[in-house]
Amino acid sequence: MATTLKFKLQLPPVLNEEVKDKGGNWQYVGANAVEQSSGTAVQLVAMKRDNSVGKVSFPASMLTATILFPPPKAGAVPPNLTIQGVHDLKSNDETGSVSSASSEYAHYIGGKFSFDAAEGVLTVFPRS
Repeated sequence: MATTLKFKLQLPPVLNEEVKDKGGNWQYVGANAVEQSSGTAVQLVAMKRDNSVGKVSFPASMLTATILFPPPKAGAVPPNLTIQGVHDLKSNDETGSVSSASSEYAHYIGGKFSFDAAEGVLTVFPRS
């Protein structure tokens, strides 16, 4: 049975870039993290889209992030899972679900996730 994964992000992120365009901005973030129960070091790569033009703005941005686990051997594709959802622009909290994963983590596809910005903890639940 799959267990809930809890990742403690190591802040500040190793990458945090914002690119503005006519529709708002893209934010690219890269961070290191540690899965709390196993101690496994992972990397997280995220992309957020904030749409705001003139008087039109939204309370949340679109979010896609991929968690990269250590590869089984040098040069191999790392096991991974991808989450998609929203990033609240006031609290910086995030919610959504797991949209894809490598075979090792396929049992998380369809499961929910949440990110508590105050704690710096990303929690990923297996599908019910």
